[in-house]
Amino acid sequence: MSSDFSGVGYTPSGKKLNFNYVYKGDEINCELVKRRPKQRSFKIIETIRNHSWDSVQCEHYGRCGGCVGQHIDYEEQIHLKFDPIIRSFKDDLGIELETKPSDSIYSYRTRMDFAVFPGPKIGLRERGNFRKIISISDCKIQSETANKSLSKVISLLNSIPEIIWDRKSEIGGLKYVTIRKAQNTDDGILIFTFTEGFESEQLHQTFVQYCLKLETDLSIVFCYNRKKSEVSSEGRLLLIKGKPTYSEIVMGKQFEIPFDSFFQPNPNGFLPVLNFIEKHRSKQNQSFVDFFCGNGFFSLVFGGNYKSNYGYEVTESAVKMASSLFQSMYPDKEFLFQVTNLFTSVANLSTPLDSCLILDPPRAGAGILLSEWIRDFGPNEVFYVSCNPYSQQEDVKIFIQNYVCKGGLLLDPYPHTPHTESVLYFQRKSN
Repeated sequence: MSSDFSGVGYTPSGKKLNFNYVYKGDEINCELVKRRPKQRSFKIIETIRNHSWDSVQCEHYGRCGGCVGQHIDYEEQIHLKFDPIIRSFKDDLGIELETKPSDSIYSYRTRMDFAVFPGPKIGLRERGNFRKIISISDCKIQSETANKSLSKVISLLNSIPEIIWDRKSEIGGLKYVTIRKAQNTDDGILIFTFTEGFESEQLHQTFVQYCLKLETDLSIVFCYNRKKSEVSSEGRLLLIKGKPTYSEIVMGKQFEIPFDSFFQPNPNGFLPVLNFIEKHRSKQNQSFVDFFCGNGFFSLVFGGNYKSNYGYEVTESAVKMASSLFQSMYPDKEFLFQVTNLFTSVANLSTPLDSCLILDPPRAGAGILLSEWIRDFGPNEVFYVSCNPYSQQEDVKIFIQNYVCKGGLLLDPYPHTPHTESVLYFQRKSN
């Protein structure tokens, strides 16, 4: 079994093959398929299971691309995910990681994006087939409240199926439905993503009236983007009901999250990272620096403890939101959030030596340029938060020569998927 929960097998010639939704002892019968003169692949003919699927709760499991680990006992999921990371950090960097499994392995996601196809079909992509949708009426990793809203949306689309965008004939307009439901408040938002220009059609006005009659406590938002765009919850906004944001509470602080903004998909599952930072951060530093700050999540959680706050993010709308939220929450604090592409420019970074730096890059990591800058000019204290410990490790190899790792935590906010979160704490060497 691999760390991504796939089963690993080999052909007689030694070619490695990976199979999803299998377990040790399962038997895979497959055949070689010649697609082109030099292109070959293996097609599964039969899977003989020698492992019980009694732990699987979802009727769509094995077809839907959302989860890949429900057939594996959760304790073994943790070993499959964590063990290679733990060994790699210890062997390559001499860093020991604490571990934290999830307290809740179902009903943990606060955001789900469902594609909509004629039929009507609403659901998630089939694993390995982007053009095929697995219809879903009950998703086990989102909340019961969100599933009730999903059921009502399905009934709504059954009442007016012509609203759905047909990607072949280009008739209709609705492409995606996104449900965002907070964990620690009753707030939430229902987002319908349409093709640009559809708002001028009569059918659009009819659908507005349908939505106004929809029995839901969630706010309702329409947004519009390009016809060929397969992106949900992004584009020009039309507010139908309620507000274009929803409220979430994290560590006693209330966040107002825009409909199209990233936020932790499992805030309660992410709390160990925040508690780790709060436990280890020095109380002597005067400044707080937030690299890849987004809407200012870490700045809003910790910024009240510092005299000056700096944030850097490539998206202008996110920087504006971070500035607005920070000023509202901490009107007496000094702050400066700037639009900066940290992958290509480090010339204007302001990080006093007595700063606490939080680094939370995308999955690909911080990159060589920024990692070298941290090595040469980074402050006394660095917390590196990552959703991809493997890219995190490559960055750390660059700047660790001038830092000492004082602790690390590996956790699992996303059960039944191969994804993890990690946080490392570094102090700059005295020389």
